[in-house]
Amino acid sequence: MAKRPSYLQFANDETPPPLSTAILAFQHSAIVLINLVYVVIITKALNLSAADQFAMLSTTLLVCGLGTLLQAKFASKLLIVFHPNPIYIPLAIAAGLTAGPGGIAVLLLTAGIVQFVFGSLVRRLRVFFPPEVCGVVVIMLGVSLLPGTLRGIVTQSVDKSFLHVENAGLVVALVTLAVASAGSVWLKGMARFFSLLLGCVAGMIVAYALGVWQPGDAKTGLDVPAFALPSIHLPGLTFDMGLVYLAVVAALVNVVDELGVLIGTERLDDADWRRPNFTTMSKGLQASGVFTALSGLLGGTAVGMSSANLTLAYATGVTSRAVAMAAGGLLMAVAFVPLALKHVLSLPDAVVAGILFYAACYFIVSGAELALSRMLSPRRALVIGLSVGAGVLLQSVPALTTRFAGTSIEHVLAPMTFATIVAIVLNLVMRIGIRQQERMVFSAAGEDSDADEIMQTLGERWGMHRQTGARAAAAMRETLDLLGGIAKGPIDCTISYNELVLAMRFVYDGRPLVLPGRAPDIDELTDSPDGVLRMGGWILRKLSDYSTVAQSGGRQQVQLAFEC
Repeated sequence: MAKRPSYLQFANDETPPPLSTAILAFQHSAIVLINLVYVVIITKALNLSAADQFAMLSTTLLVCGLGTLLQAKFASKLLIVFHPNPIYIPLAIAAGLTAGPGGIAVLLLTAGIVQFVFGSLVRRLRVFFPPEVCGVVVIMLGVSLLPGTLRGIVTQSVDKSFLHVENAGLVVALVTLAVASAGSVWLKGMARFFSLLLGCVAGMIVAYALGVWQPGDAKTGLDVPAFALPSIHLPGLTFDMGLVYLAVVAALVNVVDELGVLIGTERLDDADWRRPNFTTMSKGLQASGVFTALSGLLGGTAVGMSSANLTLAYATGVTSRAVAMAAGGLLMAVAFVPLALKHVLSLPDAVVAGILFYAACYFIVSGAELALSRMLSPRRALVIGLSVGAGVLLQSVPALTTRFAGTSIEHVLAPMTFATIVAIVLNLVMRIGIRQQERMVFSAAGEDSDADEIMQTLGERWGMHRQTGARAAAAMRETLDLLGGIAKGPIDCTISYNELVLAMRFVYDGRPLVLPGRAPDIDELTDSPDGVLRMGGWILRKLSDYSTVAQSGGRQQVQLAFEC
């Protein structure tokens, strides 16, 4: 059973009151509408006509809404909201310049298929994503958001020789950050739902007072009616092998990014989270791939998951998927109101900067907590330290990658992607010789057994997750108590650990232990001589993830396993 975090107001399977759901859906949708600027960047770079710009904009928004609603209902069933995906911006521009809208369609179709395939295999790839690697991904998600926080605050000289801090923008960003942070800390109950929205409103008020923003300012220059059906321009397909190669690279990069968002979202519902639910991860990645491909075929641009909505879920304490479904419906509705999009896109850059900084700080802390969730061993310390160090180095010294600008290698050398690749490779290398084993012998009387001390010692030596060690200690204690009444002679115990599974095997002479599938009722406990023994066997089954009894060489065996 998941342990409910103290900050959680409404969990994934709970439904907030209608008004609260509407407010939260509006906040999540507002973040998506802000990020529609990514679509505009692509349309301007390709010099598309006003009609084609509007078509790509409304199509992408429509797919975002549809994808958000359906994934919450049928796929990951998490509070995941789809956004225009910034990872694909340079590739979409390159594809559009090379092969037109048909090239973008091929790029996204290929990327969607690759991501769907990876999603179907993610369960088998668990060894690549232990908590250390996942933690590095989440940390670098936060680090990668930091440069974006400078937009609207810092301007660069024409010759790029120096940076200039815009005082007004800095004030707006700080006010947005301060109000949002204060709201998430000191507001109580339903009032916390307004924290980021209050931050945005406060930032806009300050921006207006300082004369750096006017209500209704539009960044896109699109001339659109107030209401209209979503405009869809089917692009056709223009095949180019180079686009396929870039799509594969981009899809793998995006999978790493979105895996961090899925993990972060899942963790919000469980204070004792230890490992990803790979069924949920798989369905989430597959859904993202499907809707990216659909958006490309309909003439939109790539969609994907955003850490900003995860931040909002954390700040409000609401992870209900009902909010995601409401947000999806709202996004689809807004696709019929293009004039609203024009005004939403006028949000000041400095306000966005404050929100991004808030999100970045959360992910850095959350990722560190995840990476250090197991007892630290020298192997894990190297995986975490070297990976994050490599990513931060590339982030702080971008000149290291300038020679690869414009190539697919440039995306591999993105700080978050490179740090993740380093973490995966180091994790695999560090697994050499990682299997640990300890053998001990206990007397049937049990006077020489101290399960808590044994598991604490082994946990520190092997770098075991604390929760796993506690469960194993309780199971060892229960097993030795049970076997003390039926074993004839000493009890051999072998404990093995490989970072994925902790296994314990008890071998003894005597009667076999029974592990019933249900707890004995009151009559069995009082009338049957084996009632207490059966109850103990049922408790063992509940304490462990896997449990079996067997006979080998004339001796009885009890085997227990715990997923780590």
